[in-house]
Amino acid sequence: MKFRYKARTLKGTVETGIVEASKKEAALGILQHHNLIVTALESLEVEKGLKKEIRILPQKVSTQELVFFFRQLSILVAADVPLVESLNTLSGQTKNQLFASQISQVSSNVDGGMAFSDALARAPKTFSTFDINMVKTGEMAGNLRKILEYLADHTERSYTLISQVKGAMTYPAFIFGGLIIVVIIMLTFVMPKMFSMFEEFGAELPLPTKIIMVVSNFFAENFIVIFIALIGGVFFLLRFIKTPKGKIIKDRIEIKLPIIGKILRQIYISRLTENLGTLIKGGIPIVQALDTVASVIGNSLYEEVLKKARDNVRRGETIANAFKGAEVISPTLTQMISSGEKSGKLAKVLTELTEFYNNEVTRSVDNLMTLIEPILIAIMGVMVAFMAAAVLL
Repeated sequence: MKFRYKARTLKGTVETGIVEASKKEAALGILQHHNLIVTALESLEVEKGLKKEIRILPQKVSTQELVFFFRQLSILVAADVPLVESLNTLSGQTKNQLFASQISQVSSNVDGGMAFSDALARAPKTFSTFDINMVKTGEMAGNLRKILEYLADHTERSYTLISQVKGAMTYPAFIFGGLIIVVIIMLTFVMPKMFSMFEEFGAELPLPTKIIMVVSNFFAENFIVIFIALIGGVFFLLRFIKTPKGKIIKDRIEIKLPIIGKILRQIYISRLTENLGTLIKGGIPIVQALDTVASVIGNSLYEEVLKKARDNVRRGETIANAFKGAEVISPTLTQMISSGEKSGKLAKVLTELTEFYNNEVTRSVDNLMTLIEPILIAIMGVMVAFMAAAVLL
């Protein structure tokens, strides 16, 4: 925000001008730092500020926006631009009103003497505990720029992995959904008219035709009830998976799905090894590192295992021993972690494991894309053949 000020110097002369700051108190602090006695200070962006506060719908900060924030901030810090000024610049460039407001608040807190990591912690829905701990590590080691670059790369990498899986599933979901809609329309509105003609002839109908006729009549007679039940079922399901019990069931089902479940397990393990390795390498205590990874892993089953491991490590056990017997942790992974702990090169081992699992995700997604088309063609062929047999036989 920009503020117009009127102030006196120590020599008694009057100065007027414009100063840019995140809020009025910060602007006053900047002027006082320059040995000015402020007599008047007013915002030039009152209307704009009011508009920013009015949000009809709540907004979220997208992953792309977070990547841009970390990337641009690392560039500005590398150019020796003061952190507060860098944050103010990014706040002004951000179109997302919620994110712009959060960055502005972070800037104000930093300008008021708060550590950058502590200021980020004031926006927990945007910045994860992993982000905050990494920034804290960068502050202590004096390499904030490198940490910000890493966070940009890390966030982008995680987003890319998830996007690969979503992209692989979008095409078959779209095709299969369209096919289901066509079948329902055929059964509800088209087939009943054709079957009424068959009944007029009084011919003996083959079994496929009788099956299709029964299903078609059911859809035609109960279409409204079925439609309402489907809408209600979807609404209930969406509400249920947001509950703690529902989330556990959803998370358990998704990692046990054929093909896609294997890919998701690889993604979660990759996320676990990368985050844990990075935090340990940055000097974060193992107990705190496990707790942080548990909060950002994204699956309640892995979260439970990590929290149990945290408690076990707190009692003096190794990470490998804490992971033993966990359903979602493979014996191979446990053995590799054990080797890293014994050799004192755990961070290096976790980095190598991350690279391995990232490559496995890419390979699995490529294989999935190769299999999807013939599987869809086979399913469509069977459905079309069955309906054709019902009509033509």
